[in-house]
Amino acid sequence: MAPWDFVEGVRRTADRHGMNLSRPLVLVSGGPDSVALLRAVVALGGRPAVLHVDHGLRGGESGADAGFVMALCGELGVRCEVEGLDLGEKSNLQERARAARYRLAREVSVGLGLEVVATGHTADDVAETALLNLSRGAGLRGLASIPPVRDGLVRPLIERTRPEVLGYLAGLGQPYRTDPTNLSGKYARNRVRLEVLPVLEEIHPGAAANLARAASLAREDLEALEALAGVALETRGTEVVLAREALQALSPALRRHAVRLAYARALPGAPPPESKHVKAVLALAEAAPGTRSLDLPGGVVAVGRGGEEISFYVPEEVPSGEEPLREGEVAFGGWVFRVGETGRYDGREAARPGVAYLDLSLGPYRVRTAREGDMIRPLGLGGRKKVFRAMMDRKVPSDLRHRTPVIVGRSGEVAWVPFGELGEEHKVGPETGRILKVEVAETP
Repeated sequence: MAPWDFVEGVRRTADRHGMNLSRPLVLVSGGPDSVALLRAVVALGGRPAVLHVDHGLRGGESGADAGFVMALCGELGVRCEVEGLDLGEKSNLQERARAARYRLAREVSVGLGLEVVATGHTADDVAETALLNLSRGAGLRGLASIPPVRDGLVRPLIERTRPEVLGYLAGLGQPYRTDPTNLSGKYARNRVRLEVLPVLEEIHPGAAANLARAASLAREDLEALEALAGVALETRGTEVVLAREALQALSPALRRHAVRLAYARALPGAPPPESKHVKAVLALAEAAPGTRSLDLPGGVVAVGRGGEEISFYVPEEVPSGEEPLREGEVAFGGWVFRVGETGRYDGREAARPGVAYLDLSLGPYRVRTAREGDMIRPLGLGGRKKVFRAMMDRKVPSDLRHRTPVIVGRSGEVAWVPFGELGEEHKVGPETGRILKVEVAETP
């Protein structure tokens, strides 16, 4: 393939998928795919900036990679940013490196005022990912593999094969770096690339391109099916919720799509869940009353709440300390409270569940998470009640109770449970001198 034919193919892909390559941030490792991407973007008249990420995993070779990329950018007159990452010694190194690299790329692109990040994924990468996803039990979303455009990421080489990439570089006389770890059988993707795809190419020449084409068709079908399944989804803050009634109204196939879609929205960019996980999630909708939770890959938790709904979220660390309720806005564990002294008590405002009027003389007030053993004397009910029991009576799901904040007074007693009980001792009465108004402004 002549160099200009390759570049024209990249242009057609960009036009077909609406990729703006005028000012992208191009991720360049120094390998053939990313180098070909940079050369093609420049050949198309783009004015890219480059980000090279040094993962610090290959000793002196990492420094040589960075030097190569900086020299190439210098020849092309392209701005180059080099950033390092410390991934530690934990497992799942490749997945963590990918996530950290994309996170860093988004930060750099925002800092440089660039709207898109371009990566050098090819048709071969699409084929490899589709095979890996299908082999571990993923459904249509797994076959759909890597999308050309998603969340500010564009992949202009996604319709070009690896032999085409190498031919383009050879035609330019353009050198590139080789990462020896890509030849290691330690990683599943390498084994697919080095062992599986070559056999498929022998059986059916053009197998990688055919698989990538099948993934593209599957992606189109998936978009149509997810549009139908998406009616069952609701977003509440950081949670994605499937209502049981809406889920049951779908066909079995669309229910599975709804689960995969909810998972994808809870953890964007993650590989699709396996069929066994989808089946386990759907079983939560048939569960008896009560709360049951299921740990899914990537740290996502699926919670069946009373057989009424299934919620997907990535748990945030529950704050262990306390935060003083100062004038203004106070943030705590994803919640935001609007706090201020007021000269009068407004009964209509006080009737709203997200608002409390407190006797300021019993402060200073603080916010913390609810704890086992917390007690409250609910306004107008007489007697004392456990805070968790009060939440249970209001049908607050058990997975949310330990994440729910409470407002406590000077001596540590619970004065208010947001959207719930107000403490009798802290109410505003005719003799109250100073009044504190607390309002929930945001919830997780």
